[in-house]
Amino acid sequence: SLSMAFNHQNNCILSPARKASFVGRGSNSQLSMAFDAGLAQSVVTAVALPVAFVGTGTFLLTNESEEDEYAESKEDEEKEVDIYRDTLLRYAGYANEVGEAFAPLVPAIVVPASYGVAITYVLADTVDKTRKALTGGKYGIKTTTSCALIEGLDALIWQLAASVALPGYTIHQVVAITVMLLNAAGITEDVNALFGVIPTAVGLITIPFIVKPLDEFAEVGMDVTLRKIWNPYLDSCTIDFGDDE
Repeated sequence: SLSMAFNHQNNCILSPARKASFVGRGSNSQLSMAFDAGLAQSVVTAVALPVAFVGTGTFLLTNESEEDEYAESKEDEEKEVDIYRDTLLRYAGYANEVGEAFAPLVPAIVVPASYGVAITYVLADTVDKTRKALTGGKYGIKTTTSCALIEGLDALIWQLAASVALPGYTIHQVVAITVMLLNAAGITEDVNALFGVIPTAVGLITIPFIVKPLDEFAEVGMDVTLRKIWNPYLDSCTIDFGDDE
């Protein structure tokens, strides 16, 4: 029994090399777990707001009734074409999203320049809406100027949200998350130059899927906030041409 106890004791005593090996394995395992947890937390934090924006917009779009869609289509048929919102010029508002998508591949100045293009488009639409309100004969003479300024402000805020802030931030986060995941997997340009294109490709592919949800999110956001303040005033100043018939 003494011999068995002695052998058991010897087996329980690890050599320094074996002990270091076991400690090393434990440390690597803990480090890997900590790294995975840290990466997951970073990804969740980065994706939270874009998912909330796009998810809410998608929900609002899918819950529109068929009657509303039919009414909107009839209204669209009756009104004149808005070159800033109904033609290819609308895509000028997405210049900053393209810039954000190309951020990993282009010089740093390109991204701010893309925002400059988008903001120029936003200001042009704002001026257009203000001019139409001033000259369209929609409002009474005494209130035309104030109503035109309100309509211009409405266009400016909507465009800044729907064309610049919301999509720009969303694409920025998508590209950043893609870069983060690729780096964590060891897939970098140092391994293959082609991998540098992946974040840009992911960003560009994302754009068509976020445009309508973010437009709707901005539209409803305006409807339930600022437009509740100034729409009653605009309605009170609108000339009812039906009274002249």
